[in-house]
Formats: sequence, structure tokens, C-alpha cells
Amino acid sequence: MRNLIRALLTSSLLAMSVLAFAAEQVVDATGYGVNRNLAIADALVQGLRQATGVSIESREVMQSLAGRVSTSDANGDESTTSFEVARRGDLSLQTKGLVSRYDILDLQQEPDGSFRADVSVHILKYEKPGLPADSRRTLAVMPFHSDKRSFSLLGDNTPASRVEAELRNRILDQFTQSRRMNVLDREFGAEFQEEKALWLSDDAALAEKAKAGNVLGADYIVVGNIRNVRSTRHVKTLQLTGETIVSYSGSAQLDYKIILAATRQVKWSDSINLKFSDADIRAMLGKYGSSQAGITAQLADELAQKALANIYPMRVVAVKGKTVVLNQGGKTLKKGDRLDVYFLGEEMFDPYTRESLGQMEEKIAVVEVVRINAKTTYAKVVDGDAELIEPEFIVRR
Repeated sequence: MRNLIRALLTSSLLAMSVLAFAAEQVVDATGYGVNRNLAIADALVQGLRQATGVSIESREVMQSLAGRVSTSDANGDESTTSFEVARRGDLSLQTKGLVSRYDILDLQQEPDGSFRADVSVHILKYEKPGLPADSRRTLAVMPFHSDKRSFSLLGDNTPASRVEAELRNRILDQFTQSRRMNVLDREFGAEFQEEKALWLSDDAALAEKAKAGNVLGADYIVVGNIRNVRSTRHVKTLQLTGETIVSYSGSAQLDYKIILAATRQVKWSDSINLKFSDADIRAMLGKYGSSQAGITAQLADELAQKALANIYPMRVVAVKGKTVVLNQGGKTLKKGDRLDVYFLGEEMFDPYTRESLGQMEEKIAVVEVVRINAKTTYAKVVDGDAELIEPEFIVRR
């Protein structure tokens, strides 16, 4: 125990030089023990529990104690009685945290001989960089399934795993660019574990260890099945002239669900079926260099936009004349897109389940995107009355 106290004192000196990376929370706590060191150690644990909480594991255990008791009465007659006592219950408390330093406020011996320690505990807490994002839900895109090992793309048999990886990365980009959700990584686990090992190593400063234990769980997970991805190059030779005509076609089918992770409730489910003309494939080849990249980009855009429209639809945040500013930007929109603006009416409820069905929507205008920023989009009213548009109105594709 003395080694524990000595280590805590040493670590407090090291922490003073690195507190810029972690915030300190000061907690007053009281501890008890059969000696001074144990009382101080108990107070430190109690302070950590107040600041970081307690992980409780409860197991129900049955233990039986059996025995025999012999007694004799006044006449000298002996009798024997058997007994059995059952004991139940087992509770385990676990606490984790980092103490940069502590101050002993009071240390006294109690009447029963034990000791009581009142301490002020300085606990390190990692502060995430950037602006607080606690109001945003977290989302993870899980690996998509496919019944096929490969897809035929312009004559090449492309592994399904390659198509899936590109599709998932593009979906992650779409959700991240929307800024509606905190998007979590579920792919680079090995790289994360390598970095985590560095934080927890003896070479790292104490404040670096505060980064551990901050991994977020997902509120929503996106899962799906790629049914088909195809692009075909058609070659036709005219018999009269011998001229060769090349044309393209393609298609893609994707099923997906958005699941509330805590309850496994399906919040949104849909299928995407896309067909691509010769002009579509040629545009993909010109923009992306391959039909695979173009098809996965369109699938990702369709999935993200449909999902966000049902969970977090775009809204008007400012209006000036015929200029309307939306609360979404990045890659989710492009110049020239036309969007519908809706007035929100009374809230509607399902007559059977009493579940809210949202508010009644009435289309009042059409806007066209003219400028896109990282977080916002500027649009001009091209149809309808701009004077009727107000902040908070819903905008849909």
C-alpha cells in the first residue's frame, strides 16, 4: 500500500507538466481503513467513484453452511439438532480513473481504532478536441454482405469485397459530410489498438492515459446486402459500313437497414434499385475513371440522402429575399440541385399505436442550389413565394 501511495505522489508531479492535454476535476472524498495508508487509499477510490462512476457486477451465489448442535437438559438427557443456513448474494464494484494529485484535508483516528481520511482528489479527464458534439447521435456503418463473390464490371470480375469496401467508405463520407451525426470508425481496429498501446505504455505521459476509456458506442448502425452491381460494354458492328458502335449499360441493387443498436429496433429499411444508361456510364468513366467508382458513389448518395431525410431532414436556417440558407453542405448536395421547401403544420399521430407520424407538410416553394460550403448551402427560390419561407422549414429533394 505504501508503494501505491508513493506511486500516486510521483505521478502527480509528472502530471503537472502535461495537464494541457487533460482537464482536472476536483472531488472531496472520505475514506476509512485500519491504518492511515488504507484510509487514504479508500478515499482516493471513493473520489474516483464520484467522478467516473462505478461498474457493478452482481452474481447470485448460494452457499450452505450445515452443522449439528448437541444440548443437555437439567436431567442430563442429551439431544442433537441439525441445522443448515443459506447465504445468498455477491456484489463486485470496479472503478477506473487517473489521479494527478491529492490533498489530505484531515486524517484522524476513530474511537474504534480505525482511521478516517478526508482528501481532495484531482482526477484527470480527457477533453476531446474540437467543439462539443454531445447533441449529435452516433452512427457506425458495418460491413455489407453479399451472396456473390464477384461482380461483372465492364468485362472484369471484380471481387465483391473490393466493391463493398469502396461503397462503405463512400457511405461514411456522405454521413460525415452531412454533419448530422457523429460517424464512428469500425474498420481500423488494429491501428487503434496500436495507438492505444502507446497511450498506456510507460513511455507516455500520465495525461495520455486519460484518452483510454473514451470509445463511443453507436446509437445507430447501418447494415445491408449488395444484391448486384453490374456494368456492361456492348459492341455492335454495322454490316453495311463495318463501323463499330460501343455502348454501355448497368444496374445496381442494394438492401439496407438502419438499426437502433441498444434495442435492435429497425428504424428505417429500404431497397435501392438503380439502372444506368449509356450516358450514365460514360459520365462515370469521365468523372471517376471507372464504373465501379461511379456506381458505388450513386448507391452511397442514394442511401445517405434517404436515410437522413427520414432521420434528420434538411432545414432552413436563414432567409434573405429570395436567398435561402440550409443547414447542410459538403458533398451531400451539388450546384443546380432543385429542392422542395415545406411548411410544417400540426403533428399527426397513428390512430392505432398513437405513435407520432411527424408534422403535416405543405409544399410552398422550390429552390435551386447556387453555392455550397462545408456546413451550409445557399439556394435561390425559383418557384413559389419566398416571403412564406421561414427558418426551421423542412427541405427535401
